[in-house]
Amino acid sequence: WAQDLPQAQKAHNTLLRELASIHRSDLVLVCSSTEMNMLKQPSWNIAPWKLISAPFFQKRVKQDMTKSYDQRCDFVSIGGFKHPPNVDSVRLLRRIWPRIRSRLPDAKLHVYGAYPTNEIGSMHDEKLGFYVHGHVEDIKEALLQRRVLLAPLRFGAGIKGKIVDSWGYGLPVVTTPIGAEGMMTTDAIASDDWGGLIVSNEDEFVEAAVNLYTTKELWEYSQNRSIELLNSLFNKEQNLQVI
Repeated sequence: WAQDLPQAQKAHNTLLRELASIHRSDLVLVCSSTEMNMLKQPSWNIAPWKLISAPFFQKRVKQDMTKSYDQRCDFVSIGGFKHPPNVDSVRLLRRIWPRIRSRLPDAKLHVYGAYPTNEIGSMHDEKLGFYVHGHVEDIKEALLQRRVLLAPLRFGAGIKGKIVDSWGYGLPVVTTPIGAEGMMTTDAIASDDWGGLIVSNEDEFVEAAVNLYTTKELWEYSQNRSIELLNSLFNKEQNLQVI
């Protein structure tokens, strides 16, 4: 998942600007536990009293609000293309998709997201089962129909809305440690005790995508965990009380 040096420098400059803004503020709403732990490190000298946890605020999800393994098929990727991590993610998916497709020749990958560039649009290949749909009016139906969300995020911050949305419709996810930031009950949680699978390189990503797609027992466990984690971490009534 290595990134080039200019991208790393850009990320560092952004961090410095964000820290300067935090020091000038009286109150800071922090959306994830990962970022809360980062901001509390002594070297940044941020007063702890100004940091308030403010994650997502979701309605409770019940199992009967979703669809089962057998009612779903295909993979999905979602995310607007004005956000650089989403562009990078789809570029990576286009590169590794043939490896997944070779093992699942009937599977398709449906890519949704507003403002696709010409580059993204040119990736559409029906023979390969790689479908670039662009903007979608009803993301609910798009997510309820699919079996696995693929989110190979290599950079970015905060809680990932695409994963929250997917869990809200009982859709397990294959992602990276960056994608899963702030979406665990503990930092030590096992990568397979989650609402999907968390992997750290391309080879692992391909294996995880195939395994989660084809192993019904693993998929059902991941779906149950996704709903449990969503209701635990992002419960609207619970989190609003903190604010």
